[in-house]
Amino acid sequence: MGRLPATWGGRVITARQPWIMAGELELTTAQPGQQFPDSTFLNSTDRPFEIHRMIPFVVAEDVNTVALSPQPDQDLLSSLIRTRVLDLGKNNSLTKSPTLLRLFVKGSSERTWEFADPYYLAKGEQFQVTNDALTFPANSVISNLNFLKVCVAFEGFFISVGPPSNTR
Repeated sequence: MGRLPATWGGRVITARQPWIMAGELELTTAQPGQQFPDSTFLNSTDRPFEIHRMIPFVVAEDVNTVALSPQPDQDLLSSLIRTRVLDLGKNNSLTKSPTLLRLFVKGSSERTWEFADPYYLAKGEQFQVTNDALTFPANSVISNLNFLKVCVAFEGFFISVGPPSNTR
């Protein structure tokens, strides 16, 4: 985990509550520009969300959207999805262009995109996460692959910077 700052917005952080904001989206082969529903990654609480990492994961599914067993290699699956992350509250892109999910993570044992310094979403701010599915490999490479379920989670803490009030 990255650093745990003592302040946010010039105010002392008095408490942290673990939090995860996750979404799932099913894509089929060669499907461009599929966005998670708008409110999936919205901070609708009155507490800032201090984000320490993004966790991407891809699940291979059959025609009935049932997970294949055994699952293909995660490196292969995450190389079939390009993702773009935009912070709508700050009008700031976290990716220069749609990027292979495989490139977000550091290695194969800890599959996370870690932030050295936390990233904050204040009340009403949200990420827009858009995905492009590339062409799936032939059935001989992954038998019965019809869908990829793209799972994305932002993990960190809700922070308290004072008692409840109308200025928090």
